[in-house]
Formats: sequence, structure tokens, C-alpha cells
Amino acid sequence: MNQREKSINSIYYIIECAIEEFADKGSDVSLNNICKQNGISKGKLYHHFSSKEELLCACVCYALDNLATDIDEFEMDDSLRIEENLHDYYAARIRYWHENPTHLTILRMAYVLRRREFSDESMIKIAQHKQNWDNAMKNKVLEIIHSENNKLKISDEDFAELMILLYENTFQAMESKIVRAVINNETENIKILSDALLKYYDNIILTVLYGIFEKE
Repeated sequence: MNQREKSINSIYYIIECAIEEFADKGSDVSLNNICKQNGISKGKLYHHFSSKEELLCACVCYALDNLATDIDEFEMDDSLRIEENLHDYYAARIRYWHENPTHLTILRMAYVLRRREFSDESMIKIAQHKQNWDNAMKNKVLEIIHSENNKLKISDEDFAELMILLYENTFQAMESKIVRAVINNETENIKILSDALLKYYDNIILTVLYGIFEKE
């Protein structure tokens, strides 16, 4: 492993530890505490991050990038109907929060903090990574929707915006309950909430699909 790879691994380790600490204790956690709890030297942390704001910004961008990557890696099954692929896609979204609950926590925290904790420069950087996430969601949903060469009554842009709004205002809000259950190790509640959310979204998908396809 060369020096650059070591440096990247060191940065990722610090970010992953910091995400856990911020998610558990909030933005008031000190950099000293992050170092102490995770065996990170202060010199190493300050070598990569000059301030808590810079580290928190890096954590938010890291979570957004991982979300976008996970979406990009979802593979559609050409043998399935559109609604089945969308079902599997959103099931994969739920699994992601099961496996990475602190990522949603850090994103929620960043949304609340915004201008109070972040400089304009950090806000611009976060917005760029958020746009990458939005683009990943948009492109994946459109890929699935066009898999059967259906014609839409509305433009791709309008449809993508509709699906993102549905996700951010309903699906993601309900995911927060799942994340809390995961963090609290409420195994039975995790399944109940996950099944209910997926059933809810299946109904949304069918309602939307029957309204957007042009009849032959």
C-alpha cells in the first residue's frame, strides 16, 4: 500500500468514526473526544481536518456519496415488471438504512444545523454532493421506468422530480422511524416498520405508474 492509499484509508477511518460519534452525541461532541474514543492521534486528525466544521462537512459528503454509490450499484432485472423492479429498488433503500443507520442520522443533523454550523463554502460543497445523490436517484428510477420502452404522459424531468419529492417527503421520513428502531435494536419493530413502508410505497408506485403511461 503506497502513501496515498494509506492517507485515503486514514481519512475514511476518521470520517467513519466521526459519523458514529456525531450520530450518537450530536454536533457538540469534541474532536478530542472523537480521538480518545477511537484511538486517533490529534496530530493525524488535524493533519487531515483543520476544524470540527470541516470534519462534519466531510462526514455529510461521505454519507451522501455512499448513498449515491449504493443507488448506482443497484442492478435492475430485465425479466421483472417495472413495479417489481421499483419494489426491489426501494427494498434496497430500506436495507441500506438497516446497514448504515448513522448515515441518515448525520444527514438529518446536518439539515437541522445548516447555516448555524456550516460556512458558505461548506454549504456549497454539501449541495454539490447532495446533487450527485439526487442525480443518482433520478437516473436509476428513469432507467427502471423506461425498461419496457413505455411512453410517459409527462417529461422525464417532471417524473423524476415527482419521485424525488415522494421519496424525500414520505419515504425518507418513514425511514427515520426504521433507523431509530435499528439503533435501539428493536428487531421486531424493524421488520414491522420496514414491511409497512415497503407496502405503502408499492401502493404509491402502482398509483403513479397507472397515471403516467400513455395507452397504446
